[in-house]
Amino acid sequence: MSNNSGIDIDIELNKLARGYRIVAANGHLEATLGHLSWRDPEGRGLWMKCQERGLDEVESNDLHLINWNGKVLQGSKGHRHSEWPIHAAVYKARKDVHCVGHTHPMHCVLFSATNENLVGIGHNGSYFGGKVKVFEKTLALVRNMEDASAMATALGDAWAVLLRNHGVTFCGNSIQHCVVMGIAIEQACKEQLLMNGTGLNWEWKVNSGLKDEAVLYPRIVENLWLYHNRKLDKSESRT
Repeated sequence: MSNNSGIDIDIELNKLARGYRIVAANGHLEATLGHLSWRDPEGRGLWMKCQERGLDEVESNDLHLINWNGKVLQGSKGHRHSEWPIHAAVYKARKDVHCVGHTHPMHCVLFSATNENLVGIGHNGSYFGGKVKVFEKTLALVRNMEDASAMATALGDAWAVLLRNHGVTFCGNSIQHCVVMGIAIEQACKEQLLMNGTGLNWEWKVNSGLKDEAVLYPRIVENLWLYHNRKLDKSESRT
């Protein structure tokens, strides 16, 4: 697809479609609910799947370009997701974010109903640096920019925010990064819920600034992304 950004949009949209299927395989699938988006490199808006497709079914032709006012400009003729403002608000608030996910994975939903703070039991929780907050302005779907902007404020400079009794919004500076953070937040919530259920006394990791701590360096993000792609290929019998 021709563009003025120097970025091959077709390649990125294929990557986004694969990202959908990867998060679906890692606990985020809830039929057709949930969505990932990618910031259009020409500033026209964001790319997201149509409403009719499940996360595990998405191909690049299921994606459409939505402008900042919610109008579908090109791509899939399917219906637009009503919670598109979640994505638009995060992009507006965070210039460093180029991919956003909003899903309802079971452990994130369960954790969002507690008054716990997400901490670093292991690597997955440590990636978030103790910054994950809970957005609770509304328990309803986030369908307008007022609520979405409040959610983006709760996100702050973190890579994820839990939505009370609803789900999670996660993000990254690339499609790869966002997908990896989405997988990590669900696993981190699962780990903490399981640990709390043991009834044991336990402690969490405190960031000390040491270079060998659990940090998602770009090379690690790419390694994890490639691993999940190989796993996806095997599951889809494309190897």
